[in-house]
Amino acid sequence: MKSGFVAVAGRPNVGKSTLVNALSGGKVAIVSDKPQTTRQRIMGIANGDDYQLVLADLPCFQRPRDPLTERMQKTVDRSFEEVDAVLFVLSARERIGAGDRFIAERVFALGTPVVIALNKVDRLKPGHIASQMQTASQLGDFHALHPVSALCTTPPIGAPIWRSSTRSPSSSVKRRCN
Repeated sequence: MKSGFVAVAGRPNVGKSTLVNALSGGKVAIVSDKPQTTRQRIMGIANGDDYQLVLADLPCFQRPRDPLTERMQKTVDRSFEEVDAVLFVLSARERIGAGDRFIAERVFALGTPVVIALNKVDRLKPGHIASQMQTASQLGDFHALHPVSALCTTPPIGAPIWRSSTRSPSSSVKRRCN
């Protein structure tokens, strides 16, 4: 059996906690529409037939602007010292911009495998998803890129649709949910 620790990182409100809950098969992290709900690292466990992942749901990754966000960022930084991989969560519904690039610089510099989860793809057109996948692919040397919806009843992450070695989205990008 393979096992490892995975940091779940991303900007505020991209669905990190919802994704951790979905992968863990239950509610382990609080979910809210309000940014910065997760202020401490929360652990969830994802089990499969031949693997076990300890998922570290981290506070939102951001430039510290006050004592609270400074403390939250220290939690994120400490958590990165203890992980085997990073699940970098992006929102497919929002433009991938400077905040995402800031986080990408940090996670790709860790030297651990990075899997990108392009979340919130439900209710989006395949062309928009493919465009967001193209933009996400330019953030760094990722291991795999998955379009996902943490709210779907189907498993949120399946076989990778796009690996870093191919550098182009699958022509068969489909919605994960109805």
